[in-house]
Amino acid sequence: MRTVQRYLPLFLFLLVLGLFSSSCKKEDSKPAFQLSFEHEVAGQDLVMFTQWYDCAAGHKFQVHRLKYYLSNFNFQKLDGTTFQTGLVQYIDLEDPSTLSLLLQEVPEGEYTGMSFIIGLDEFTNVNGGLPNTITNINMEWPLPGDQGYHYMKFEGRYDSLGMGSIKNFNLHTGATGGNQNYVQVQLQFDNSINVNSGTWNIHLMMDLNEWLQNPHVYDFETFGPMIMANQDAQQILKENGADVFSVKAIEKE
Repeated sequence: MRTVQRYLPLFLFLLVLGLFSSSCKKEDSKPAFQLSFEHEVAGQDLVMFTQWYDCAAGHKFQVHRLKYYLSNFNFQKLDGTTFQTGLVQYIDLEDPSTLSLLLQEVPEGEYTGMSFIIGLDEFTNVNGGLPNTITNINMEWPLPGDQGYHYMKFEGRYDSLGMGSIKNFNLHTGATGGNQNYVQVQLQFDNSINVNSGTWNIHLMMDLNEWLQNPHVYDFETFGPMIMANQDAQQILKENGADVFSVKAIEKE
């Protein structure tokens, strides 16, 4: 009897510890979405600085820089409800740490698609709307009278009509002249996914060539190297941008 009494406190401690551990494991097992951001040009691997690509306007072009914001990630369920997030993701091709985003504590359910914004909405895209980091400061929109940040910096060089005349292009998108030019993207999953545990990795592919075509052919020669104050150019990129992303794959880890 004394032996039982002697070890009873230890037994109770181990029992409580086991219950606590089980609780933690259950908490940690909540579903999650891992968004992986990938990039290509018309089905070809994106190789910066050296690879030349063809575009619909007849030029060859290289990519030297790609930086942009994605925000307002929402996920649609089969029952009509939505899992909404207010997160902003900055993506820079030269910084691998920005090429994925983990969304934790995803509500269980059957998901059929997702939506997000390329850029920032009018409530976030104001002076001081983002934390005052070096990254966000470098993305500020510099035009007098306009506020907020660049949505995207897509820069490179092009060979005008393949004739050996090399010029620079800077596709800088943002709100200008009072116009909100962010891009609404809606993506449907090929098959709905039943999310009840684990991490679901959603691979999102941006095709940079789609910025330059569909529904409009964007011509570097027409708009020149600087388009920040050119609403005609901004409008074309806004309309072309709706199709630049696709769901490449969805897998459960």
